[in-house]
Amino acid sequence: MTTRRDPDRLIRAFLLEGEDVLTDSVYDAVRAEIDQTSQRAGFGPWRTPTMSKIVPIGLGVAAVVFALFAGAQLFGTPTGGFGGPPDSSATPAASASPEPSVERSATPEAIEPYQVVVSEPDDPVQVSFTVTSPGWMDLPGLGGLTKNDDGLDPPDTEGIAVLAWSWPAGTGFHVYGHPCQWSSTIPETPATTWREILAGFEAQAETEILGGGGPPPFAHGIDGVRLGLQVPLAYEVPGATREEEFSACDESIYAFYGIEGGTEPERNAQGPGQIDELWILDVDGRTVILDVAYGPATPAELIDEAKALVESATFEVP
Repeated sequence: MTTRRDPDRLIRAFLLEGEDVLTDSVYDAVRAEIDQTSQRAGFGPWRTPTMSKIVPIGLGVAAVVFALFAGAQLFGTPTGGFGGPPDSSATPAASASPEPSVERSATPEAIEPYQVVVSEPDDPVQVSFTVTSPGWMDLPGLGGLTKNDDGLDPPDTEGIAVLAWSWPAGTGFHVYGHPCQWSSTIPETPATTWREILAGFEAQAETEILGGGGPPPFAHGIDGVRLGLQVPLAYEVPGATREEEFSACDESIYAFYGIEGGTEPERNAQGPGQIDELWILDVDGRTVILDVAYGPATPAELIDEAKALVESATFEVP
């Protein structure tokens, strides 16, 4: 990658993972210092920008930054993949016991395929992907995988995320009339089927539909549609934060849709130019949305990997 990660963001993730290992005085001092610093949010598939969950990735780098920052000892450095046996090529830090690697393979081209459940245990539909290339990492609590997370928002990020979210039968979706003025363009009647959700996106102001109307590539019995959404690049302000770029929008949020009864958007954009390729599905009466989210700078081969994950999806209703 050409852009390094945000150190504050990594330290924060490291602290949240390692709070039980640090002394109280060191932890409190560093955490307080970080919390005083304003930072640009990293590219991530957050449902809303106020979610408190931090993706615990890049912990090896975070440990080094933390050591330089606080004068603490170095910690072991796990590698970047998701799941699998230890990588014999990994070299742990001298001051710590070796941590098991989570990299499936050292080869960059392909790995032995493995299946991973990305849904939360209480989700109405359990979604699994078959991973065939290295470097994919779990998004704990967010229902998906990510690769090449560089801490940037679109249009600058070269990373990508694959999300899998599901809702109970009968759930109503508010596809906003305008993503920027979302709070005042909530439809009177919520959409409850994939056809109604598609119609809402087709009518949504500013949203550019990419290849809408195509069928999903799944087994017989799963109905739905595949389409793409893109945020206008007109919102781009070089060097600005996400909130500054969307400052003209309601609550400085650019939002695609919400859920009936909810007080915040369910899916918002991380930056101008963001592309969300959606598979909106009916799985035994329950709505499932698979979302491949990336920016215009994301390499084409990485997008192909993400689409292969989606097309490998299997579904189980508990």
